[in-house]
Amino acid sequence: MRIQKDEKGFTLVELLASIIILSIIIIGIFQLFVFSSKTVTLSQTKLVTTHLAKATIERVKVDSKSYIPFSKVTSEELVINKNTCNSLGLNCDVFTLKVNDLDYDIEIIANQSPDEKNLNLVNVIVTVSQPTENLSSTVEGYVVHE
Repeated sequence: MRIQKDEKGFTLVELLASIIILSIIIIGIFQLFVFSSKTVTLSQTKLVTTHLAKATIERVKVDSKSYIPFSKVTSEELVINKNTCNSLGLNCDVFTLKVNDLDYDIEIIANQSPDEKNLNLVNVIVTVSQPTENLSSTVEGYVVHE
């Protein structure tokens, strides 16, 4: 008489192979989440620099004397930032901002051509940069100088 053995289940090799395959898939998915998180953080920082640049140029239009020493504006570019503000007699606090625990530096470049001088306009370029992430945004506009 012959007895049949009904062998059900997996061998040790099959279990190890399936664990290795699942581990590779899980590691790939985890790396996707890490990459997505870094991309979101970088995009958020870029968005903040863009909004700060737009907001700064609007502040310059409203309170231009706090940002630009008009007596020193010529057809040559006048660079105003946290390093040059003291020598220009300006308040340096407005050239550094902190948002979401990150420091942002503001640089303003002002110049005025003869035609712009006749129209009482000053060409202003505002650049906001975030040194840690090496990101910056630039906005250009005109400020009325009366």
